[in-house]
Amino acid sequence: MSDSQTIRRISWGDLFPWLILLRTFRIAISPPVLALATAAVLISPVGWRLAAVVFQPEFRAVPPPRPPFVPRGETLPQWTPPAVRGYLPGAPSAVLEGYYDLAEPLARLFQMRTTLRETAYYTFGVLWTLLLWSFPGAAITRRAVVQLAADAPPGLRETAAFAGRRWLWYLQAPLYPLIPVLVIGVFIALLGVPIYFWPGPGSVLAGLAWIFVVLVSLGVLWLLAGLMFGFPLMWPTISAERDGDAFEAFARSFSYVYGKPLHYFFYVVVAALFGALCWAVVAGAGTIVQEFGFWALARGGSVAEVAPIREEAVRIAEGRPAMVVANSQSSLHPPEPPDRGLPFRIGTTLMGLVLAVLHSVVAAFRYSYFFVSASAIYLLLRYDVDEKEMDEVYLDEPSQKVVTPAPAAAPQTEQPAAASPSSDSGEPQNP
Repeated sequence: MSDSQTIRRISWGDLFPWLILLRTFRIAISPPVLALATAAVLISPVGWRLAAVVFQPEFRAVPPPRPPFVPRGETLPQWTPPAVRGYLPGAPSAVLEGYYDLAEPLARLFQMRTTLRETAYYTFGVLWTLLLWSFPGAAITRRAVVQLAADAPPGLRETAAFAGRRWLWYLQAPLYPLIPVLVIGVFIALLGVPIYFWPGPGSVLAGLAWIFVVLVSLGVLWLLAGLMFGFPLMWPTISAERDGDAFEAFARSFSYVYGKPLHYFFYVVVAALFGALCWAVVAGAGTIVQEFGFWALARGGSVAEVAPIREEAVRIAEGRPAMVVANSQSSLHPPEPPDRGLPFRIGTTLMGLVLAVLHSVVAAFRYSYFFVSASAIYLLLRYDVDEKEMDEVYLDEPSQKVVTPAPAAAPQTEQPAAASPSSDSGEPQNP
């Protein structure tokens, strides 16, 4: 008779480890994670407003109603090669939108036509973004890696304590490759000083040194490409590893980006496709929450009276100037909105502030999903490169069960075993 076995369960996670990316949505919409991201979204405009006031770049215009407050010229999407763009979703994706918002200031910093004042503006913006998101990003990635590994979220106090202890490492990690790039850029900029005063001789001098510029630019390429693609992996490194520090984050992120680029690209495509679906759900939910209130309000009042209230409240929430709101009754000659009195302004302002918080929560999902997806991708790449299981995540000492070895007992002389076949407890006794 031959033995037969029946397959009763298939471990899809072992067959397809990238399915871990489908667990990111639940973590990204959890209240603690969304609360941290929302707080950062609400604070983000403060630094960018301050930078605009101090440096007053020439391009400054009315900022868009989304942080960070930099003109969105679609720089990064335009730089994406068509061969790569064809694999990415055409619809907005939470992971890509979060990445673009965080990386856009750095990309604009290295544009040739950026003036000195704009360079100072974007430098301040990059440092502000790094300083602002270092703690929320640390807490989100820490919670994500632990929950993805153990399928149970860590405590809020434990997560905050972990992020606070390693906060300086989270802040320093992206600066490791960026500082050498800026130092090299300063030395090359010195070649431009003679060109400013004597264009002809200065060009000859720059031409003689250009072979060295190209050689050092190869190193800059390695650093910048590793930074642009590897910075999402830096903070999960610090959150997951026992010895995770700034240098460890720099080394592992570059190793994974250049070691398994196709694996990395595949995981990003899966996360982007799933992120597009998740973003549609969250954005649609936010729209329903906003519009249902005005729909119900119009049922009790009238559409003619509620419509201007809605327009003004949404305008305040989005930060649009009042002149863009046109009177629907006079489209041929759109004047400024009529003054409806102080009570109208107070009511619509209160509604607008509430809606602004709602919009911030929806916008915060871009960042929470970005950090959670980056954490999942890091665990996958670590499994591919270092062959380290995805559930091997460092836990804080208070969370670990520390087994203390018992003190060595004093040597005893052997006693003859008792002749009793049983003991009082009914269990066999070990000698």
